[in-house]
Amino acid sequence: MTKRPVLWVAGALVAAGAVAAVVLTAGGGVPGAGAAAPGPTTMGAEWRSFRADVTGIRPGQDDASLFVQVALPGKDPGCVREPRIEQVVETKTDVRADVVYSTRPASGGCQDKVPAELRLTTSSPVADRTVVLNGDNGNAWHKLGAGWGHCAPQGTCAPPADHCDPAWIGAAVSATGAESAGTTRACDPGWLVLDLLVRQTDPPARAVFRWSDAGWTSFAQVRTAGCTDIRAAEPKFPVALCKTLPAPA
Repeated sequence: MTKRPVLWVAGALVAAGAVAAVVLTAGGGVPGAGAAAPGPTTMGAEWRSFRADVTGIRPGQDDASLFVQVALPGKDPGCVREPRIEQVVETKTDVRADVVYSTRPASGGCQDKVPAELRLTTSSPVADRTVVLNGDNGNAWHKLGAGWGHCAPQGTCAPPADHCDPAWIGAAVSATGAESAGTTRACDPGWLVLDLLVRQTDPPARAVFRWSDAGWTSFAQVRTAGCTDIRAAEPKFPVALCKTLPAPA
């Protein structure tokens, strides 16, 4: 048997580790494989991979996609890189995926949370399939009316009674075709005000909605502060909800 120098063996082990890291990043799903994201894994010398905190889901721009809303660490661009969805596994009844990002652990740094959205694309329409992210079966996502949310503890899956629930608001955002989740400026059972970026190249716009049996219906888009333009479009809109609104941002 030919003896290899110690340095050759060490080099082979390093190369094997590099291949494993590439596979983790590519995230090719294997049919029938479990969807649990890997534990912290070394990404180069400093970066490590972690599960993202999922805060919501809203409908995508077509029937085979969803926007997954997450909270990522830090406002500094150096805190996070490569937020991504990987290991997508589909069956007739559910869609499973990992939502992960890479970060450099640093004592006392990157503590703030910033919102972001990632697009989950499926090979066939999502329809009414259950969505399980990061292997969290206890917090599976279900289609509830026009939006997405969690079922009640007793197991019933019905649209939330609260019209300001993220499931209803997420559906309203998606109906506008906006490229981001936007900011909720005001909401009560009958009225909703959102500031949105419909396109990244456009200035922020304010979308105003009224509640109907089918959910939120937009009746105006304005770019001014206060009530004037909103109430010009709908005189019944409550002054209390708009009188202190700043300009869209």
